[in-house]
Amino acid sequence: MKNQLCDNEMLFHQVLPLFNAMGDPTRQQIILLLTGNVRLSVGELTKLMALSRPAVSHHIKVLREAGLVAEERDGVKRYYHPTFQRYILPMRLLIDQVELFENKLHR
Repeated sequence: MKNQLCDNEMLFHQVLPLFNAMGDPTRQQIILLLTGNVRLSVGELTKLMALSRPAVSHHIKVLREAGLVAEERDGVKRYYHPTFQRYILPMRLLIDQVELFENKLHR
């Protein structure tokens, strides 16, 4: 039981940056815009949102630090696209744990 608790704590720790970054509606909107396009620059995101360029840059920084957005340079321009790879396995394992818990509750 104690090992399982430690494993679950590790899973939560691994996905915490995802939850923290995605807890903000503006960052959710940015991710949705990025998933609907191949890549977008801060300027392009600014045009699509009712935010200033510095505000969009701040949210992109948070998403990058959480590993949810990758940067691609093309000359002097920087483009961003979503990247969820680091969260796929921990989220699957966390979902498995939640399902186990739910199954125990409903027996």
